Amino acid sequence: MRFEIVHTLPADRETVMAVMQEKAYYEFLQKNHPDVDRIEMLSVEDLGAIVKRRVHYQPKPIIKSVGPKKISPEAMAWVEESTLDKKAFRLTFTNVPLKDWVQERMINHGTIELLDAGGGATRRIVSGELKVKFLILGVIAERIIHGKAKDLLDGEAKLFGEYLKVRG
Repeated sequence: MRFEIVHTLPADRETVMAVMQEKAYYEFLQKNHPDVDRIEMLSVEDLGAIVKRRVHYQPKPIIKSVGPKKISPEAMAWVEESTLDKKAFRLTFTNVPLKDWVQERMINHGTIELLDAGGGATRRIVSGELKVKFLILGVIAERIIHGKAKDLLDGEAKLFGEYLKVRG
């Protein structure tokens, strides 16, 4: 499935891009985001024109079982591997599931574009592709995962302004 999730964040593009590189931001989300069990900046490497990032995400469980098979909360964890083009205000990402059996069945990649929304705000457009290769249930799983991803991003957008207040 193709997807697009849009938010307006209360800061200019340069600030949004800077916050996306701050370990303290992910620590703030870890403490305050109601939909995550774990979110952690694993690495950030500024290479001049681009920034390479790795961020670990583990949302609160959404799928407890598939038929008789129990699904552990860690099964839905992934590492976002991304490259931020500072000049284009564009991030490309691939979300890599931590469990091998999930990696074999799920593909998720896309972009985050940061557009000037005027008035010191930024329009963040997250778009991409999510594909779950699982006979019959794949389409249902895609809808569930997309819904949870939207909840995760909605919560992050709500917390962004709160983080700016404590950031100073």
